[in-house]
Formats: sequence, C-alpha cells, structure tokens
Amino acid sequence: MNCRGFSMIEMLVVLSIVAILGTLATMNWNRMSIKTTVEGQIRTVHADLMRIRLEALYGKRERRVKFAGTEFRVYSTNVETTSPIEAKNFKYPFSTTTGDFVFNTSGMANGTAGSVCIDPFGTLAQKSDASVDSLVISAGRVSLGKRTGEECKSEHIEKK
Repeated sequence: MNCRGFSMIEMLVVLSIVAILGTLATMNWNRMSIKTTVEGQIRTVHADLMRIRLEALYGKRERRVKFAGTEFRVYSTNVETTSPIEAKNFKYPFSTTTGDFVFNTSGMANGTAGSVCIDPFGTLAQKSDASVDSLVISAGRVSLGKRTGEECKSEHIEKK
C-alpha cells in the first residue's frame, strides 16, 4: 500500500505533545514574571527609602513613609495630615509590621525596627521564588532580604 502524509493518530499525538509543552512554558513564564516583578518592586522601594533617608539628612527635615495596600507615600514632615510629596502605586500589595516609618533629621529611622514584605499571592503563607522580597528597616540601616516564615517580621527575614 502506497501511503503519503500522516495518519490521524500521528497528528493527534503531535498536537497533544505541543499542547503539553505550551502549558508548561506558560506556567513557567507566569512564575518567572511574578519573580521579576517582586524583585523589581522591592529593589525600587529600597532605592526610594535610601533616597528619602538622604533627603531627611541633608534637608534637615523629617520624612514619613507610609505603606498602604499597593501604595507607597512620602510626607515632608512627621505629620500625616498634609498631602504627600510623593506617591507611587505598585502591582503587588505590601505587608508591614508598622505601616509607616519616620526618618529623622539625622537620617535615622525613629522607633523600633520594622519590616516591609511584598505579598504577590494575597497570603504570606505562600512564598515567592524571588531572591529578595522584603526589607528590614532598623534605626541606621535598610536591608534587602528574603522572607523565610509565614509572617512579615524581622526575625523571619534572611538579610541579603
């Protein structure tokens, strides 16, 4: 028998293999997309906090930073009743221990140490694949870190 072309079964096998590979590629792409977005967001916030500390130090004026949901707001004084001098919206929400931080005229964070975590999945129980997803803010330092526990607390963050 002289047959040319492919049989229906051969075509179905090839299409199913292509569909499986496409599904795996899509899932990996989504994971990688979340990872890079989380890392970019936390690095942007880290750079902004370092800049705000310097502004407080050189301008001899306190700066208040407030995290609320996906928003990051900066106030020119310790008083929050004025409108923010800077506000940024991000893709993923923040989870913090205190909600806001104040940098005094010496560039030091007032109060106790705190932490800021990014929560891409809506629950801190699920961890992201990002190499850094948190910040630890102490009196004299703002450190990048990776959350190791289910809570956004300094003791559950491994500093990088």
